[in-house]
Amino acid sequence: MKKNIILSVAIIFSAMITLNSCKKKTEVDNETQSVVDNALCEQQFMAIAPVVNEKGINQAGIKKMAASCETFSVLGAISGTNTPNVTTDTIVDANGFYQNGPVTFQIDYGTIGCLGADGVFRTGKINITTAKRWSKYNNLVTVDLVTFKSNTISYSGQIKIIRPDSVTYSIEVVNGQCTNGTWNILYAGTKTIKQIGGFSTKNDETDDIISISGSSSGKNREGRTFSTSITSPLIKYSNCKMICAGTLDLTPDGLKTRSVDFGNGACDDDATFTVNGSTVSFKLK
Repeated sequence: MKKNIILSVAIIFSAMITLNSCKKKTEVDNETQSVVDNALCEQQFMAIAPVVNEKGINQAGIKKMAASCETFSVLGAISGTNTPNVTTDTIVDANGFYQNGPVTFQIDYGTIGCLGADGVFRTGKINITTAKRWSKYNNLVTVDLVTFKSNTISYSGQIKIIRPDSVTYSIEVVNGQCTNGTWNILYAGTKTIKQIGGFSTKNDETDDIISISGSSSGKNREGRTFSTSITSPLIKYSNCKMICAGTLDLTPDGLKTRSVDFGNGACDDDATFTVNGSTVSFKLK
């Protein structure tokens, strides 16, 4: 009798191990949430730096420019004067140029919102703070998102930008969050963004093309942490809301590293990932 009980326990324990192993194997082959959530946050955070750059490129400072429906303003500065202000240490002339800083600018998409060239509907504000003119290289610019929303998703956090040259930005996303109210994604990353297209139209970001390299980490909407490393630069077109090409390695906590392929350049939400020799197709949304 005792031998039968021991044998039964052994069989049950063995079955439990086999069942758990099957569950883990299935999860490795089919877990796409980390990939989707990383892309969801990444493509919007990475799209903000080129928009900020278009406001300041080749100018004495970030300058007021014609806009579609968003407004652009200088916060806490005196507009229309070249006279130094000893209180704010900021000088802004009638054309919207600032002569020194620190100074904060604001892009306001309003509560009604603006439809961008990439098909994304944005509301809320972006605050841009800099101590020097935009044309100065290796100057730290901080971008804070204020009730900022892209379509139905709210984004918050701070983006730190340093420009080592005219077409490259080093970017750090700090305390990034993406949420639709029912789920929440945490995101942080250090990236190098380089403009590789759209040079001839300096005041128009709609034809810009950027490449993205670097790494990121976060926690997906299901509470699983993940880390990524870009293995081939990701390609983002300003007139497309999705990342359209490039590859990265992504490792969800407790699961195998999967190689993610964002496609061959077509503006769509199709992507694949490969893990353990199997390739899985999925949608970037």
